[in-house]
Amino acid sequence: MNETSLESLGREPLPEQPSSAPPRPLACDPRIPTDKRERFNEVAVLLDQFGQAHLDPELTGFTLELWRRLCRRQTMDCRNGKPQVWAASVVHVIARMNFLFDRSQPAHVTFDTICGWFQANKTTVGSKATEIERALRLQQHSEPGLCRREFIDSFTTVQLSTGMLVSLQMAKQMGLVPPDATPG
Repeated sequence: MNETSLESLGREPLPEQPSSAPPRPLACDPRIPTDKRERFNEVAVLLDQFGQAHLDPELTGFTLELWRRLCRRQTMDCRNGKPQVWAASVVHVIARMNFLFDRSQPAHVTFDTICGWFQANKTTVGSKATEIERALRLQQHSEPGLCRREFIDSFTTVQLSTGMLVSLQMAKQMGLVPPDATPG
């Protein structure tokens, strides 16, 4: 079953945008080209507002980190297109990577909620999210800086000297890698 059909089973009312709350200041990465900084800040404010309403601080940080990575890229021009579509697409990528569409997760969100909040077309957001994942060559559920630690440990595999593949979590439990080991 795909996300759309799951969401249509239990539709939630779409949230309203917050009333012009003052945006929190966000630090701009000096590695972001000067000509992209205005767009970076514009979308970062949208991501922060959505995060305050629907995500925890860690997930909000993931959305901002993904947006930083995108703005630093030369192959994708973040200045083209609507800021709301970029923001919704970034949230969609983070949602897919962190199982936020799964209602059993402590923090979860629906695709309808994302697109409704940003007032963005679902097809456009889905396409842009896929484009982002491909351009950045993101590893599903195991991307450091964009995924929760438990997903990285569960979905990253380690090849043992015997050739056997085990999850990073299992390798840590077996004492084969240090407890603070990260993929890379």
